[in-house]
Amino acid sequence: MKRIVYLIAAVALAVSVSACSGSASNRTADSNASGAESEASHAMLAVNGGCGMCKKKIETAAKSVEGVSVAEWSLEDKELHLHFDASQTSLNAISEVIAKIGYDTELNTAPDEAYNALPECCQYRK
Repeated sequence: MKRIVYLIAAVALAVSVSACSGSASNRTADSNASGAESEASHAMLAVNGGCGMCKKKIETAAKSVEGVSVAEWSLEDKELHLHFDASQTSLNAISEVIAKIGYDTELNTAPDEAYNALPECCQYRK
């Protein structure tokens, strides 16, 4: 009985190792097929906001920046989770776009006129 359990465990391990190595080679092939190496970056950016509408606006603004592939803002944590191509943009450039639409970030303060134009539920400065 122990032999059967060990055999099943060995087969499962071999299958999972094979699957992992296959997906890694696919990622390499995909990046080489594009003809250009990208500089993938991951970052977290503190962004003020107060509601679901803020979430949509912040994420949409971040994704509008060329090179940003992922932008997910947490209402609870007030953190924007980003994946972007550092050869196309920077964290500061993304932060500036978000500030221009009225949301303060840890790097940039929104202009008063942009902040004041936000709906009342989105205004977090007290």
